[in-house]
Amino acid sequence: MAKETSIALKICDWFAKYSIYAAIFLTPVLFLPWTADVLDFNKQTVLILLVFVALFAWMLKVLISGKFEINVSKMHIVVGILFLISLMATLFSINKYGSFWGWPQSTGESLLSLTGLVIFYFLVSNTFSKKNIFTGLLVLSVSAFLAELIGVFQLFGLFIPFSFAKSASFNTIGSVGSLGFFVALLLPLTMIMLITSKKWLKVLFAVQLILSALILFLVNYPIVWWAVIVGSALVMVFGILKRNLFDGRWMALPMFFLAVSLFFILLNPQIPFISQKANEVFLTQKSSLNLSLQAIKERPILGSGPGTFSYDFLKFKDPSFSKSQLWNITFNQASSKVLNDLATTGILGLISLLAFMAFPIFYGVKFVVSEKGFGKREGDLSEEKETLKIYWVVILGILASLTANVLVYFLYNSNIALAFLNFFLVAGLIGLISSEKKEYELKPSSFLTLIVTFVFTLVFIFGLGLLILDGQRYIAEINYYSALKSFQAGNQDAGTKSLTAAASLNPSSDLYFRQLSLVYLSLFQLELKNAATTPSEEQKNKVQSLIAGAVNAAKIATGLNPKSTTDWANLGYVYQSLYGLIGDTSTFALSAYDQALTFDPNNPYLLAQEGAVNYVSAQALGQDKADQKAQLLSAAKDRLDKAIGLNANYDVALYYLGLVYDALGDKAKAIEEFKKVQQLNPDDTSIPKILSNLNSGLPALQQTTPIAPTPPTTTDSSSTNANIQNPSVTPDATNDSATPSKTAPKK
Repeated sequence: MAKETSIALKICDWFAKYSIYAAIFLTPVLFLPWTADVLDFNKQTVLILLVFVALFAWMLKVLISGKFEINVSKMHIVVGILFLISLMATLFSINKYGSFWGWPQSTGESLLSLTGLVIFYFLVSNTFSKKNIFTGLLVLSVSAFLAELIGVFQLFGLFIPFSFAKSASFNTIGSVGSLGFFVALLLPLTMIMLITSKKWLKVLFAVQLILSALILFLVNYPIVWWAVIVGSALVMVFGILKRNLFDGRWMALPMFFLAVSLFFILLNPQIPFISQKANEVFLTQKSSLNLSLQAIKERPILGSGPGTFSYDFLKFKDPSFSKSQLWNITFNQASSKVLNDLATTGILGLISLLAFMAFPIFYGVKFVVSEKGFGKREGDLSEEKETLKIYWVVILGILASLTANVLVYFLYNSNIALAFLNFFLVAGLIGLISSEKKEYELKPSSFLTLIVTFVFTLVFIFGLGLLILDGQRYIAEINYYSALKSFQAGNQDAGTKSLTAAASLNPSSDLYFRQLSLVYLSLFQLELKNAATTPSEEQKNKVQSLIAGAVNAAKIATGLNPKSTTDWANLGYVYQSLYGLIGDTSTFALSAYDQALTFDPNNPYLLAQEGAVNYVSAQALGQDKADQKAQLLSAAKDRLDKAIGLNANYDVALYYLGLVYDALGDKAKAIEEFKKVQQLNPDDTSIPKILSNLNSGLPALQQTTPIAPTPPTTTDSSSTNANIQNPSVTPDATNDSATPSKTAPKK
């Protein structure tokens, strides 16, 4: 029996340990080609699966052995508070589904991702020995080496063989900026590992250091160089303070990177063979700060909810943003992690984040400057002196990386790969410096045994349920991406079938129902186009079924996410496209657009569509309703003037304003507006015909038809949240709030 128990314990320990190693290896390098978000969505799924497998194995080991050990560290309280505040922010979020699960919102900020990271921290800091932590760092280095190698190939145009990777901006970490910061944060640790390693490991870290330098040169972002400066400077400081641990000759490494960073920051040289491969777009610090301050005025304590910065952006963005060429882009993250969390998790969330950044550094520095060391602590006296030296140096490297990470969080944003790196470094540091472990024995009749058993049972039930739901959600996402690919290939039937399956598997996702409404609308328009002059009863029923499907799916989306501008705009577009086919669609469309405007008050598209709806409604009235027609035309002009006031080059608004002036009898102003449209769309053959009509004194649309309703054009700044319908052409303008730059938190 004792032998069987020993085998069971070894099996549990193996699963717990190697699941964590697998998470460490896969998180930086993982990407999968069968979901719309090839990076963070897949990283989140695999991370959750592996940490729960490790947690279940550890719990089973505890129950079999009847005892467990916990590192005594106040850092556990800090991590627990961070999780609890995020949990409360999720419960009071403006979109609870998105805040909990992430995708199609920011996956890295979701409560589910944080849950996986917290469990990972708990297991590493409490169950890993110092040797295990060191092994984990080696695994991380191998994974980082592969991620950096792929990143270098991508930046040089040697793309991996996937359609989504045919761009220099793709890498397995996230955006180009994310790759640069990942390298910058690992750089101090890489230098330390190179110094302490022997034989083939030294070769590995030397090559990784060369790759790191190459990526930094290729990325060449000023704020990335600042992170390198902080990390390199700290390695030099530690080398001076702990001269007994370092060979002084190795200090040439951090000195080199420090000097190079200063050179690039101060002189900003343009190296001929290193060009900027991929421009990224990000909100300025000033814009992000203004948005975050407005957001916490409305929801100061817990913010709008994890991952909901896009809602804050739409609601509080400056009207001048609509004059930019990026006016139809929704930024789903602020310019930095600190400002992002201030808006989405409120004052409490910001305080917990700052504590999570500061306390590990405080405890690490306290350990380093104290007189106590590994060799003077009870239980460590038997360890070899050389091993103790390695642990000391690794602690210094982790401290340098964590300190650089503080700067990164104030200047840049985060994703799952960067957050995982941060949590692993914190967990590794706590595991290395914690000197006191408390052992608990589960006696058969003790109250502690009852409590632990009860907690383990709850964790197992909820964890298993979460894995099942996440698996179902993952299959739904595979179906959704398959639908997008089918529609792109022109296979409507397969696309509709896959999209319907996605909505059935995950009925809580507004994205699937919003897209489904567009599919039904597209199929309806195709059916209407192909219908005979006298349609059969079967054709009539099919048309009615498609109309009902489009409206119902769009309504379901707004019900699932009632504060989504995109969902309300989509509902308005569906009603607008069905004008005259079902009762009072213009009223329903205006109501939906009004609702969208409450969440995005400075959106030219929404105002222009309301103007278009009022114009079309006015044209449908007879001469006996002249007063009502005049009111509708006046309302249309008011909305279109506001849209053009926000974006003077918005062609759709200019087009309908020209039609409104024509309906009001002002041919001169109508011609003026359509000349602007012609300048913006010189290849549009319908505009010269309209101008000819107006110059001849004829109605603008004589022998021509108006443009079709325009689908919502707001797109996400980072995700591949593609629409079934093609968006309209983005107008050209300057941008004050968002800056095309070499730095951005976007993928």
